[in-house]
Amino acid sequence: MFQLKRALGIGVLATALLPTVAVHSATYYVSTSGSNSNSGTSSKPWRTVAYATSKMVAGDTTYVRGGTYSEGLIQFGRSGTSSAPIKLLNAPGEFPIVNFIDKTSTRQIRIQNHDGSQKAIAWITIEGFEIRNGYVGIKVVNGQNLTFRRNWIHHHLTHGIFGNATKSLIDRNRINHNGDFSRCASTPSICNQHHGMYMNGTAITLTNNLFYDNLGVGVQLNGTVSYNSSTYPGSDFALSHNWVIANNTIAYQGHGAGIVVWGANCDSARIENNILYENYVKGASYHTNGIAFTGATSSTGIVIRNNLAFASGSGGTKFLGSGGSYTQSGNIVNTLNPKFVNAPATLPSSPNFALASGSPAVDKGLSLSAAKISYPGTTRPQLSAYDIGAYEYYGSGTLAAPTSLQVVN
Repeated sequence: MFQLKRALGIGVLATALLPTVAVHSATYYVSTSGSNSNSGTSSKPWRTVAYATSKMVAGDTTYVRGGTYSEGLIQFGRSGTSSAPIKLLNAPGEFPIVNFIDKTSTRQIRIQNHDGSQKAIAWITIEGFEIRNGYVGIKVVNGQNLTFRRNWIHHHLTHGIFGNATKSLIDRNRINHNGDFSRCASTPSICNQHHGMYMNGTAITLTNNLFYDNLGVGVQLNGTVSYNSSTYPGSDFALSHNWVIANNTIAYQGHGAGIVVWGANCDSARIENNILYENYVKGASYHTNGIAFTGATSSTGIVIRNNLAFASGSGGTKFLGSGGSYTQSGNIVNTLNPKFVNAPATLPSSPNFALASGSPAVDKGLSLSAAKISYPGTTRPQLSAYDIGAYEYYGSGTLAAPTSLQVVN
């Protein structure tokens, strides 16, 4: 009997000494009328987005209410999990603005592991924000399973989105007027160095976005990076394989093409159903409006299908630049204007990239599971097949209206 009691006692003690696994799932709120000394509840919200991201752990969701938030550095330093992601969301029906206090180098939303930049940081969602006037909109260091959706990212000194990630989704965002336009006027060498998006990493999916009026190019697929175990958690965080760039509208880039495929590590990229329109505005007709290649001849398996490229001739006109290895089919090139609601040959003050009646992009796209929901939130297809570009045309003279956050002017 004594031996049984002793055994039970040891078992209880051993159980008590085992590490506990915290189950944490909280919902927080941020409001312009809140205070960071509050508890972060709906009735006692926090005041800044930066404070919220510093507190969130796996499973947490923060809703940010409407209004303008003057912020410095906003950093995510912890990972979520597949079953308990970290989510930073706009409060339903409200549209918060992150307005950085200036454009010095730390003014950004940064996703980087607190335990070291060489470590992965995963399962984070940012959705429903206007993000403006920083150094870079969103910077990612070794991200994994990230989602950026329905954000308006604009007027940053360098890039809209910058960094590296794997298995991540960038969907239904509006990314425009990023880059140091003022310095470009006096220092032309920097004009092609600031972009809408500049990233490397494997399995990045880029769908239903609007990229326009960025200083350099719209999308830079950076395949120049080699794997280094002291910098990256794995080779998939470095090599830019298996990208999907589909159903985006990319227009009016200043000093570069709509898309640039750069380097030897861009294997198996799929570039499909995009509209590439009046890019390389500051270039000559021999420059590339559509997809440019730089040192990408050894990248293999690149497929370019069912894109519509059009340029009036005031800037770059080529659909595909030299220096790439790819197969292509079904592309509509420099013969048919896409017929937007309001996007003439030169950038207007309030562009509207919705498709007008008679657009040659209607029903000419491939059916892609990655692009089922169009930029304004309507499903594809609305008629007999997917349309090309970020929008899906309703038919019968009715245009798909964007959600309140995604106004196009």
